[in-house]
Amino acid sequence: MIPIGHPQILFSIKLFVAGMIAFAIAVKIGLPQPYWALVTCCVVMNPLTGAIRSKSTYRFAGTLGAGVVTLFMVGLLANTPLLLIIMSGLIATAAFSLAILDRSPRGYGFQLFGITLMLVAVAWVDKPDLMFDMVAARVTEICIGIFVCGIVDSVVAPRSLDSVLRGSLRRWLPDMQSWIEDTLQAPADSPKTQHDRMKTLSDISDLSQLASQLRYDPTVARSDLRHALAIQQRLLRIIPLLSELQLRLDAIDAHQRSRLNPALDMARAAITSGSAASPRLAQIIRALPGTAEDGADDSWQVLVHDNVADIIERLVNLWHEVLLIDQALAGAVSLTPALAQDINETPVFSLPPDTDLALRVGASILTAYAVLCGMWWATGWEQGANATLLGTVALGFFGSGDEAGRAIAMFGRFALLALVLVGGLCYGLLPLASDFPTFALAMGLFMLPLGVWAATNPMAVLVLAFGLSSINLQGHYIPYDFEFFLEYALGSLTGIFVAMICAGLFRTLGAEHALLRFMRMETRETIRLSHSASAETQQAHITRTLDRLASMTTRLVISGKTELSTNLLKRMSIGSNVADLRIWANAQSAGQREKADRLLGHLRDDIDRETPSVALLVMIDGALNTLWHQTNNAVPIRALVGLRMVLFGQAPAWERSA
Repeated sequence: MIPIGHPQILFSIKLFVAGMIAFAIAVKIGLPQPYWALVTCCVVMNPLTGAIRSKSTYRFAGTLGAGVVTLFMVGLLANTPLLLIIMSGLIATAAFSLAILDRSPRGYGFQLFGITLMLVAVAWVDKPDLMFDMVAARVTEICIGIFVCGIVDSVVAPRSLDSVLRGSLRRWLPDMQSWIEDTLQAPADSPKTQHDRMKTLSDISDLSQLASQLRYDPTVARSDLRHALAIQQRLLRIIPLLSELQLRLDAIDAHQRSRLNPALDMARAAITSGSAASPRLAQIIRALPGTAEDGADDSWQVLVHDNVADIIERLVNLWHEVLLIDQALAGAVSLTPALAQDINETPVFSLPPDTDLALRVGASILTAYAVLCGMWWATGWEQGANATLLGTVALGFFGSGDEAGRAIAMFGRFALLALVLVGGLCYGLLPLASDFPTFALAMGLFMLPLGVWAATNPMAVLVLAFGLSSINLQGHYIPYDFEFFLEYALGSLTGIFVAMICAGLFRTLGAEHALLRFMRMETRETIRLSHSASAETQQAHITRTLDRLASMTTRLVISGKTELSTNLLKRMSIGSNVADLRIWANAQSAGQREKADRLLGHLRDDIDRETPSVALLVMIDGALNTLWHQTNNAVPIRALVGLRMVLFGQAPAWERSA
């Protein structure tokens, strides 16, 4: 439990002050639903300035966009309400699906688009003549809440994201340095250690989410953000290199490892000092003899030495760049023009979309929408529109999780808590208010404690926003009839219950199944790369795998399968090496391409086997032997060595001839 301190109390006060000012302005200018200005403050206010501004931008864009689309649909379908309901459901489903695909904070704009469409087009379907007024009023109410939140945060103790950014770097760099040094020094890590390393990867990838908020923080210089993104992307490039290096070091016997240790010590010293790789480092490794402990000439060891030299050289140079950029961020050094230009052109590490998940959740949303609209049409229930809205929103916000049913059930529990608390406000405190000061006092008793909670728990924001939008909060307060309030609560909970049932109709829920799905996706991608690959698709594959590894961290703990971290790293290595082989083969003669196709075909057949076939082993060894003696081409040799290490984990039985 997070202790209550000054930051939580300050956030609650800022939220309350902004909410009261926004509500008062909305009432003063005569807006029909002034509570939406207050609800907007509850949703938009955040302890961090950049988060407020980014969320405000996306909320406004989503609301305005939905308003324009609603008016366009009403102009076309005002006389056919059934078609308007159908079209609204399809468009809202598409918006929620796009929110799942867009894994940045920008997805919130798509969610608000879907919610606004439901609130206006569906709830007011029988009153098309009032649609324009409702859209204009809602956009105005949202704008008031956004504007007031921005002003209050700017005046009262704005909090920069700069400290969050620099705190992230202070965590990443020591963790990554320790990871690199351990790989260069120690034998293979245990599954638990590998899983702990993945937590670092998860933290690094989170910057992609934070970047959208950092852009809206006026206290964070754009150059600082670019430097942080450059560091992030280099760290993400280091992780596959560490996996490849670990595989190669595991393939070296104790005799060869003792010969390699001086070079590894040089590499560790370079990592510790942050210096660039000396040309001597790679030369020393490549010059190591390939003789085994019994004196036999071992070509396999020579290949491994070449691979290790290349990987260590790239690893040390990448880490050198990371430390240089970090020092430049602190103002301690000046970068070379080439590196500075590279940093200026660094894009955000985009989190890959999960199209399969978005389609399945979209199907669940559309099904829930159809069921609830069908109930509404069949019964004529006054709360049908409300039930439809809550069911769709529950799936749109919580339906993409591994345990979507449980998440929606929790949403239902918090919605019930909100209704109970707001019932006390509605029928206990607000009837006692006779003027604005007493109204503010009553609202303060309700909002301030929940605001402290909301500073650390997003579900408390739900209690505030859902609760305050469930009562007739107007300038002259007249509470709903209690029976109507109970019916409203029943409609809301009915929609959430239907959403909970529909959550699992089109997908299997659970963290363990999500892990298996990731592994299947990795297998399918590797098979595609074996058919067709380019440098771009290879890098995209590595990006998606790193993202899956980051998202697996918590799931692995839940399912008790932390060893899968190592397996997915190996799968990433297979995919990257397959892509290298495919790219190389495409540039060769017809005969060479045919041999590569046969080898990749065997790999596709064996990729999911616990123990790949002997036939594949023979083909890899034969290809290595041929390439070593005839062409000595580094790209296919490196790829084949990597595949052999991952799939078979042992040295081949051939030796280089004298």
